[in-house]
Amino acid sequence: MLGYLWISFQVVFPILFFMAVGWLIQKTGLLKAQDFSQLNRLVFRVFLPIKLFSEVYLSDFETAFQPDVVLYGMVGVLICFLATWFLVSRRVKRKADLTVLTQAIFRSNYVLFGMSIAASLYPDTNLGIVSVLAAFVVPLFNVLAVILFECYREGGRVSPLKIVKGILTNNLILGSALGLLLLGLKIQLPDLVMEPLMDLGEIATPLALICVGATLSFEALDRYRREICVAALGRLVICPLIFVGGALMMGFRGIALAGLFLVFASPTATSSYPMAKELGGNGELAGLIVAVNNVCSLVTIFLWLALLMSMNLL
Repeated sequence: MLGYLWISFQVVFPILFFMAVGWLIQKTGLLKAQDFSQLNRLVFRVFLPIKLFSEVYLSDFETAFQPDVVLYGMVGVLICFLATWFLVSRRVKRKADLTVLTQAIFRSNYVLFGMSIAASLYPDTNLGIVSVLAAFVVPLFNVLAVILFECYREGGRVSPLKIVKGILTNNLILGSALGLLLLGLKIQLPDLVMEPLMDLGEIATPLALICVGATLSFEALDRYRREICVAALGRLVICPLIFVGGALMMGFRGIALAGLFLVFASPTATSSYPMAKELGGNGELAGLIVAVNNVCSLVTIFLWLALLMSMNLL
């Protein structure tokens, strides 16, 4: 079972490495705070949408679509979102913290973390359903996050029109939607176009993590320790306990269960930081949660995998 701890470490180490690079750049004064703010805007508006487009567009939709798995994943994410929003809003009154904490619990790093773990778990297997889940769950994460942030935007009333406009103009959602459209219409883009697009998409995660690292502060870690603990517990323990338990009761096993497990057990999405910064959330808190959750997931992912595999469920 130590092999799965090593797999988790291999996924988490680059995340920690890029954050450390950002922290060092900030400490040495090579870039200023406003420079990182501009880089974050670039990640959110250009590189992440391209990454999401590529991932959705390249999904193995035609041969691997399993409607029951996809439906369970999407309904589970929606229930998790609504329950988390309701519970967090009862305890947290500061809007910038409320949105960040809610997003940190319901939104997982499925693409970066989950799909890497799945590939290690099933090295000689077609991961079709895992990538198909990404094509549906990742856009849903983004739509729900936009709804959340638009409802708490400073200086304005909440209105359905405002929320719809926020969804339709969000670059992450537009990137995912374009990928789904081309995938559904079976429009094949030439390699001449796709290869540079994929290269641009690969920039998104390292650059976002460097920006996260630049915001890390030990003083802030102590100041937000309660919120960080709640986010880690909710994201890494409670979510998988409830929704993986539900998937087991529904009869999901093997790679389908692995895909659902990774939707609900992966740490907080890296993209939650640039979205929080761009849409008025507490960017400092968002960055700390991303960092701490990814470190804690080394232990939690290992323990969940050990439990599920000991029961021959994966």
